[in-house]
Order: sequence, then C-alpha cells, then structure tokens
Amino acid sequence: MLDRRNFLLACLALLGPVSGRAGTDRQRRIDAALAENVCRSRPAEFLPAALPPRTPGELRYQGTHILTHGAFRDLAAAYRGPGGNRLVVAGGGCDDGIATVRRGTADLGGMCCPVAGSRGEGMPWLLVARDIKVVLAHPRNPAADVGLDALRDVARGKLARWRTLGGEDRAIALVVRKHCPDYFEPVRHLLLNNRPDWAPRGLFVERDEQIVDLVARFEGALGLVSWAFAKPLVDAGRLKVLSVNGVAPSAAAVHDGRYPLHGPLSVLYSKWEVATMRPFFDFLYGPQGQALIGRALVPVSADEAEYRPGRWA
Repeated sequence: MLDRRNFLLACLALLGPVSGRAGTDRQRRIDAALAENVCRSRPAEFLPAALPPRTPGELRYQGTHILTHGAFRDLAAAYRGPGGNRLVVAGGGCDDGIATVRRGTADLGGMCCPVAGSRGEGMPWLLVARDIKVVLAHPRNPAADVGLDALRDVARGKLARWRTLGGEDRAIALVVRKHCPDYFEPVRHLLLNNRPDWAPRGLFVERDEQIVDLVARFEGALGLVSWAFAKPLVDAGRLKVLSVNGVAPSAAAVHDGRYPLHGPLSVLYSKWEVATMRPFFDFLYGPQGQALIGRALVPVSADEAEYRPGRWA
C-alpha cells in the first residue's frame, strides 16, 4: 500500500513529466510503488466504528458508507419513532452490514451491491435508494463529456491521454477504489464486465474521500465516485462532473435510463420487527424521507421497493 507521500508523488509523476536524470529516477520509484498499489484488505484505521451499546426501542443501522453519508445520517437526525425512539447509524461496507445483522448488533445492514450473489443472499431486504456514480475532473480541465466506450477504455488502460477526451495533452491519472471485489458491482460490470481489471497504472485508494481529494488537487486526475461524496466539492467549485454520452447525472436521467452509471442501495435484516421497523420505513418512503434521500441519492418509491408493511404486520 502506498503511503500519502508516495501516493501524491505518483500523482505528480503522472500529471507532470520531469525531464533529465531526476525525472528518470523519480519514474523508477513511481513504477516500483505502483506495482505494489493493490487494495487487498482494509487496514485497521479504515475499519468502521462499532455501534454504541443498544438502548431499548432504538433501530440500528450499519453497512455501506454510501448510505451512511448519502442519506442515513440525515434520516437519523430527522426521524423520531414511537416514544421518541431513534435511528443509530454507523458506516462500513456491504460485508459489515451483513455480518452485524447476522450477529444481532445491528437491525439493518446497508449494501451498495445487489443482494443476490452476495453473502447476504437469502436474507430479506428492501431497496431504499439508487447511487449515482459520477466521472470527476479538476475544474481547470477543459474536458466536459466522456463517451461510455471511451470511459471503458480509460478504465482498462487503453486510453491514457486527456486530449482524446477534449482535454489537454497530459496523462490521465485514473483514481478508483477497488471495493466489493467478490460481488457483482453494476458500474464495474458496465465498464469491465465485473472483472477488477482496472488500468494497471491506475491509482487505487482505500476510501471514496481520497478520490475526491486527489481529483480536486491534480489537473490530470479522473475519478469515479458516488455523487454523495462528490457533491460538497462540486458545490464548492473544487471539482467538475463530466457528462456521459452527453447526459449529465441526475435522478431523472437515472430513472428514465439515459444515465448509465448507477447501482442499487438496499438494507437487509434478519427479522421484521413491526414496532421499530415499520415506523422508520413509513418515514423513509414518505415525503420527508424521500426528500432527505434525494439530496445526494436517487429516491425509490414504496411501490418500486415493493414496500407493503401490511404483509409483515
């Protein structure tokens, strides 16, 4: 794994060539570092925080950080169940959601990959939102759009220069996170037939926050990340979003099939607990919950999710 100093050095090497002996020596160091830059497992500092001790009547969520940051923290701040019961939220990944629900330390486990084919297959679940993946560039990069076929070529390392995408003649520094390598991941499937065959000189990071940070710093970087993490820096003018096949990412473009980079966000559980779950999901699929989800994700209706609580009452 690259430390921060060497990781930024790798970015600088890709984004700005240096001539002479100094450039040659630095490139050798970069090549050696990149050869080891593979996300094999999460180090301890990136493991999710444990949920606090349980309070009677509360509902507990743990799982994909996309749902945590994209909606569930906002939902938790606004939601009050019967008797003032609250939603307690912790982040992590898909496997964290599955494991904590099975252990009984969480009631709801969040997933950013389809449940079918995962370690959670066979558990009951509900679709709660859709994630929008966006293609990010530095604000000074003149590129504005990328074709889906060209994006596939970038992802596979077959297209390496920004000039092909309407940018300057500089190297593309692809910044990605190799998450959920054992599961079916819709965007990876669209770009790589679900194989983790990213461009061999891509810059692989542990967290989505690192993607947006690096693309905001370096003019040659290109990132693929959830809109939930990109939105604050885009709103601040530190990042720009490229359209795909001429279509800008939006909830409407996802719903009508014009924007291709998206995936389901679901919560699974082991048993339907009417007293705590029904009030929360009534809130989530109601007007206030849908508005909160729509800040950074694509809301799904109760009908689309097939949420009919009377079946479980």
